[in-house]
Amino acid sequence: MDYSHTLPNFVKVKRKISPAGVTLKTAAIIGLALLCVLFLFPVVWMVVSSFKTQDQIYTQLSSWRTFLPATWDVSKWFVSYKNLFNAFDYFGRSIINSAIYCTVTIVGVLLLNSFAGYALARLEFPGSKTIGTIVLLLIIVPVETSIVPMYVILKKLGLLEQSVRVVGYLLPGFVSAFYIFMFRQFFVGMPRELEEAARIDGSSRISTYFKIIMPLSKAIFATVAIFTFMGAWNEYVFAQLMFSKQSEMPLQVFLQLVNSFNPKDLSMVMAALTFSTIPIAIVYIFCQRYIIEGVSFSGLK
Repeated sequence: MDYSHTLPNFVKVKRKISPAGVTLKTAAIIGLALLCVLFLFPVVWMVVSSFKTQDQIYTQLSSWRTFLPATWDVSKWFVSYKNLFNAFDYFGRSIINSAIYCTVTIVGVLLLNSFAGYALARLEFPGSKTIGTIVLLLIIVPVETSIVPMYVILKKLGLLEQSVRVVGYLLPGFVSAFYIFMFRQFFVGMPRELEEAARIDGSSRISTYFKIIMPLSKAIFATVAIFTFMGAWNEYVFAQLMFSKQSEMPLQVFLQLVNSFNPKDLSMVMAALTFSTIPIAIVYIFCQRYIIEGVSFSGLK
């Protein structure tokens, strides 16, 4: 019989590792390593190709050297980046536009969706359960199906005029049924005693929300902020529909201009794609623990 569970915590019990267990663990590690390489090698190839000229890319395409820089002289790595900014006057502006659009969208999403989620989790009013059910059902509706109706509504509201087109582009992205549901699930799991104690001390509901609820909800706010950044940064279909001026285009739409440039320079295309991909990779690598915490706390599996 195994009596290891009756021993004190400071007593270490050596467990025998079977050959089958070692084999399975080794196979799992090798499999995960292969999957990692499989998913990473296109990104590595893209970044390395951005350090080469177009002729060097095609020359080394069928060789293992395609994953290595053509030269180790670092000063020659960024020629395609210089050509990219010289060929497109508004490329740098498109990066700034994407950063601005993402920042404004994140702020709007966190405020509006957290308010809605908190109201559905804590306030009881006629139709509250019905609204919660509708929000849950809206999650399964593809976003693409609402693009045309959304465009018609924006036109009726006069938000397609050139002077307010940016507002018309940002406004629909402030509300998401999925984010409302995430906030609602998180707030439902929070103890009501915190709010009741704040009310006894004379704090209003709004003050309680900003001073108590929000500081205790960093995980879900961080998770929604990361998801929103990824969605706003990668937005293409609706942005292409809304913007025709290069000075207003976000980066994802501007990539189409780089790709259709004549004559096409593959090194410039890879440099532009690197600008598009690296921010997403950095955010995900350094913030993935917040995603895991937020999803687990909100009850989503």
